[in-house]
Amino acid sequence: MQRYLLIIMICLGSNPVFASPFSIQGDTLIYNTEDGEDDGIALGHAELLLDALHNNKDIKLIKLHSAGGVRIEAQYMADIIIDAGLDTHVDEECSSSCVRMFLAGKKRTAYLGAQIGFHRGHWSADGMRKYYENNKEINDWNTPFDFAAWIYDEAQIDVHEFITYLTTRGVSTDIAAKTYRLGQDEMWFPRRNELLSSGILTE
Repeated sequence: MQRYLLIIMICLGSNPVFASPFSIQGDTLIYNTEDGEDDGIALGHAELLLDALHNNKDIKLIKLHSAGGVRIEAQYMADIIIDAGLDTHVDEECSSSCVRMFLAGKKRTAYLGAQIGFHRGHWSADGMRKYYENNKEINDWNTPFDFAAWIYDEAQIDVHEFITYLTTRGVSTDIAAKTYRLGQDEMWFPRRNELLSSGILTE
């Protein structure tokens, strides 16, 4: 609860406890969750992104440096990037849920040697057990098999959503096929020629 209240304070503009992951250089907004106090993409960052864009109308490009984090927050920020018509760029690394934000760019570029990392979803057995115990009454799961059926449906929805997103961003669906063939803890960093040929990089 205390963490949630801190996030609300930051979003409402109170004196922040943590430094913002956003900084501005000219017409470029820099989003960096790796070199400061931030622990990846976190709740409240979408609101900070909106504030930065509202207060700086000349922003054309967002540079991303993140190894990922909260997926739903990355989705919110990706929607904002699309609506704002921003270009995206990676100097070092953009992996996991950060890729969602990168693909939102109108023009997508990366320095030579930059890494863009994909992995498939994973849910530990212990995490599933806790989720089932905490939500079985709300969702009318009478047995773990009811929960398993729900997971099966949700997984297919997630796969369809990911493929649809790739398609709408002009990216080959081969990327999805390769991503879902990865091992449980495996991260895939496509080579630059594949980033270009698949449409992940636009130039």
